Amino acid sequence: MAHRTPLVFLLFTLEMAGVYSGSHILQYYITQQTAASPGLPELLKIGYVDDLPYIRRTSETNHCEFLIPALEAVFERMTLQEKCINYFDFSQNQRMKLLTNIYNRTSGNKDVHIYQMKFGCELNEDGTIGIYQEVAFDNKELIAYDKQTGTFIPITHETQNIAQIWNENYIEVDKIFVENCCTPRLSLYPPAIASELEKKVPPKVTVSSSGLNSFTELHCWVYGFYPRDVEVKWIKNGRDEIYSEESVEILPNPDGTYQIRVSVEVTPKEGATYSCHVDHSSLEETLVVPFESSKGINLVIIIPVCGTLLLLLIIQGVCTYRKRMAKDANDSY
Repeated sequence: MAHRTPLVFLLFTLEMAGVYSGSHILQYYITQQTAASPGLPELLKIGYVDDLPYIRRTSETNHCEFLIPALEAVFERMTLQEKCINYFDFSQNQRMKLLTNIYNRTSGNKDVHIYQMKFGCELNEDGTIGIYQEVAFDNKELIAYDKQTGTFIPITHETQNIAQIWNENYIEVDKIFVENCCTPRLSLYPPAIASELEKKVPPKVTVSSSGLNSFTELHCWVYGFYPRDVEVKWIKNGRDEIYSEESVEILPNPDGTYQIRVSVEVTPKEGATYSCHVDHSSLEETLVVPFESSKGINLVIIIPVCGTLLLLLIIQGVCTYRKRMAKDANDSY
């Protein structure tokens, strides 16, 4: 792995329940390494109710830490069958070992490997329960989960046997987890934290720029907002949207809020204005943050304009002086 950070589990894009009106989703992000590396424990597991982080577990503490006290009380009232944590975690550990063994045997690479899984079950408006999974190994998707058939599909030749083993051994485990764990939690957790799910935190916005050869890159950093859904875009001259060519991802903050950065490349032109527009459910109207010329983008424009004005003033002064001299000469005759 060329880079490993504590946010490596954010490889996946969050698919929150906010897109389903009246529905809820329970999901878990699991990041597991074959050995500890700087900044990232061997195991990191974070659970979400809708888009709200509610539980965290790492190999360093080796116990579940509830981020929302109200849900810890609900969890304690559940039966042992409804909790069903250990067996599910054990199955995840076994899946990682299978991938690691196959990878080491085929590539001869015995470095530290990272296994990632996003597992979620969703309660639809009609009362049905859906399930989805995403699996990655060393930041590569090797096995896909077919929601229609409820089976794992190999993406590479090396994972054909693994997909078969998973289908034979873990499909039933996942089904039990959904029926005995996800379903009870989906019926109990959202009502217990209704106020938390309905809270709205407005975003903060910072705009900046950086030089890039003959272009200028504008950055709009939007942070500290909740809920997750947000729209951020750069507008030129108050009407023309500038599209970002880089991949934009909404990332979670430790306090449960979110952040996003949208950057665009522009070629400064005289008289052009740029502003970052933010739409969020916490705002009554679109938040518009202009990029001010004092921050650098119009400096190359301002200097030539000021130079031209100065030259005009000098020429005007010379002409006025010559007229006065001519008038004085005529008066003296």
